[in-house]
Formats: sequence, C-alpha cells, structure tokens
Amino acid sequence: NSYKYILVPKQFEFQNSQDQHQLNSLVKFLFNKAGFSVFFADEQYPEDLTMDRCLALKAKVNSNSSLFKTKMSIDLYDCKNKLIYSTIEASSREKVYKKAYYEAIRRAFIDLEELNYSYNAASNSNRTIEEKAVVVSKEIKATKIENVRINEKEEPLKVVKKTIAKTIEGKFNFDNWGVSVISKKEDNYIVVGGDENFEFATIYKTSKPTIFIIKWAAYKQPQLLEINLDGNLRIDTKKSSKLFKRIN
Repeated sequence: NSYKYILVPKQFEFQNSQDQHQLNSLVKFLFNKAGFSVFFADEQYPEDLTMDRCLALKAKVNSNSSLFKTKMSIDLYDCKNKLIYSTIEASSREKVYKKAYYEAIRRAFIDLEELNYSYNAASNSNRTIEEKAVVVSKEIKATKIENVRINEKEEPLKVVKKTIAKTIEGKFNFDNWGVSVISKKEDNYIVVGGDENFEFATIYKTSKPTIFIIKWAAYKQPQLLEINLDGNLRIDTKKSSKLFKRIN
C-alpha cells in the first residue's frame, strides 16, 4: 500500500457542527485501531506529508438515512479526488442518533479491518532500514556482553519489594489517544482522552483488586485489564501484550 496516512475532516457533509456526536473522533479512533496513521485535516502534518500530500487518503463518511434506519458508508479518496476504496453500506435501527451512528460506523469498519493494512515504503528505503537494524543489533549485543562482564564483578543485587498501586485512577498514555484520564464514575471507571475529551472506554471492577474488564466504545468485545506493580496497565491479546504507562 503506497498510502501512508488517512485524513479525517472535523465535519462531514451531513453534520451540523464540528465533531457532532463525537463521530469524527470515533472515525479517527477506529482508523488508528485498524493500523492507519491518522490526522484531523486541520492538524499539523508530519514533514513527509507536508511535502507530498499524495501520501494520504481523505476519509469521507456518507449518511443515507431514513426515518427508521440509519445507513452509513466510508469512502477513501486520493490527492486527485479519485475514489480509491468504499466500504459496504452498514445500517442501524437504533432510534438515538449517536447510538445509531456508532453502530453503523463500527459495522462499516469491519471491511477496513479485514484489509490487514500495512504501509509499504520503497524497496530501497526498506533496505536502508534493514541495514541500520543490523548495525543497531550488533551494537546492542556488544553492550550486553560488556554489561555481563561488569556485572560479574558487582555484588549481588538487593531485592526491593514494591507495593501495588492503590488505585487505577490517574493519567495514562493510551497510544493514539495520548495522555488520558481514568476517573471514577458511580461504581465503575471511565477513560477520557484526545483533543475532544472523548470518553472512549469504560472499566469495570472484578473480584480481584488488580484485575479489571475494559470495554472500548468502538468495540463490542471486552478485554481483561491488569494493573501491575508499577501502577501501569496491561492488556493481553491473542497476539501480544499491550502496556499503557502511568504518568505521574
């Protein structure tokens, strides 16, 4: 794929105001989750995108709704306004606008998630990266050998006991959402982040004080979340483990 970025407008044609119903923030969040590098159209772009706008695709959300059904689809256009990709037209029968939009958009995104998107740079760039990786790998190995030699002369390490964080509340770095805040709401917790202060997840308690269940606004499937000895949050998925660090 020769397209590196996705640009999301702050207002789609059918909306009456910017980020109405926080729909634009949700679309940006879902593109990020699908593996794309995403920017709002009015954000500061990285240097390569500033020099070459054709590295990006522009996202357009279409609403073809009736009185009883909300229908939505997503189009991606290149820098010459040529249609590159269209999702299915997904629908929802929810009566509340925000819920209907969210449900229809999530269903439309199933198409995009199944693309297994990954950006492919030019082959010579890949070779350069691989060569640098080999050099860095050799340097790391050499450093490890030196550290082993030094540690052989050192005294045994003292064991320091850590106490677990007393609360899950606080500031954490949630990847694409940046610095986000977890705060208590009734018996559970909410996670708020992004420029629009979007409530993108809810955290539920379990019988164990270090184990929680997190439910993302963009996904129906909840996940197990654990707070570790350092007060950081960890989510284990089928493929890997993800760590969200606490910010003091």
